[in-house]
Amino acid sequence: MDRRDRPSPEVDTGDHDAPTRTDPVAAAMSEVVGGPLGDHAGGHRWWSAARVLTGATALTLAAGMVSKTACVPTGWGNQDQPYAELCWTDLAGTSVDAGAPPRVATWLQHAAEWLPGGVVATTAVLAILLAALALLATALLVRVDARRPWAAAGWAIAPVLLVHWLSWELVAAVGVAVLLWGWTTGRPWLAGVGAGVGAAFALPVAVAFVGVVAVGGRLRGRVDALLAAAAAYVVVTLPGRATADTPDIGSVWFLLARTGPGASTTTRTVVQVVVLALAAGAVWWLVRRSGRPTPLTTARAGLVLIAAALVVAPAAPPETALLVLPLAAIAVRRWRDLLVWQALHLISWVLTGWYVGQALVPTVSDDSRAYWLAVLLRVVGLVWLVVAVLRDARSGDHDAVEVGRGEADPDLDVLADARDPRP
Repeated sequence: MDRRDRPSPEVDTGDHDAPTRTDPVAAAMSEVVGGPLGDHAGGHRWWSAARVLTGATALTLAAGMVSKTACVPTGWGNQDQPYAELCWTDLAGTSVDAGAPPRVATWLQHAAEWLPGGVVATTAVLAILLAALALLATALLVRVDARRPWAAAGWAIAPVLLVHWLSWELVAAVGVAVLLWGWTTGRPWLAGVGAGVGAAFALPVAVAFVGVVAVGGRLRGRVDALLAAAAAYVVVTLPGRATADTPDIGSVWFLLARTGPGASTTTRTVVQVVVLALAAGAVWWLVRRSGRPTPLTTARAGLVLIAAALVVAPAAPPETALLVLPLAAIAVRRWRDLLVWQALHLISWVLTGWYVGQALVPTVSDDSRAYWLAVLLRVVGLVWLVVAVLRDARSGDHDAVEVGRGEADPDLDVLADARDPRP
């Protein structure tokens, strides 16, 4: 195996980007705790980015649990309450769309049902399993880019994670994190396993896989990753696959069907192919523009493709935003862009829940305009992310590892192993 394909131990370069020094939003938010990091600030070995962000993730998950408590007294049993009060969760059998995870998820749910306590206890047990996966994703994202470990904060304290983590899409999101970490640290087999498991729970992960492995690496590594992804996908889906994708909640196709014109299967396919082809062209431009493979470019390539896939997906419930989050955390350099996307998404999420739960009916009877707005905001948010990464790439905002006075170290292969200089 080529040396660049092997993992190597992490070395602290002592030259990490401090978000409060490089990002205006982070600097402004830091005023609450004393302001941006000073020139003579001293670090502490124990309070590493991994430990701090793991703790932050735990707090985010706990807040997410609290946000669902409105449904606990009824055990998610009322027909419209989970949606009207925004406390629905796949784990309790309430979802805004008709999709279903692979049968292995159903088996886990049946196993948890053996415990006393009904739906609430079942949901709590499954939540513990998902919480462990979310913490794992944080640990991996911290290690994707040695110079920007704090970029994982975009995942750890994200509002999208807070409101959506109690869903099976979290498994797919963790698969994306494994994919990104495995590929950028020279572990193509692990990257493939993450992509395969993720795609089994949410098919758009397969599109992100194409974008990620398009950056850096060698043909052998791509083949290894593809074989591992295929094997993992088959193993997870062999007992039973998810339901077929048909126009459903959150998609522009469902909106067209509700408003009258609709769209044939052929039309949907043609539009999807065209949009994905345009996204692939953008990825090609990103790779050419970057000059050399970096973790930042890798995350950007995966983000552009998965965002395009979700824009034209036949079903896109709010929880699919989790698939974008690991890539966005690494790919988007400015917190402003992350917050704008999430703000648009959260408004879309609220409108979707109110629409499905008929919370608007007493005042806006038989009016679907709220749902139209929800779909529009979701799409605009994804387009905002794509424009943000393309804009940064065009302005030369690359993430080369710097030494001395800011010149990239010519003896460092950033993507194959961001921490191991070649002799």
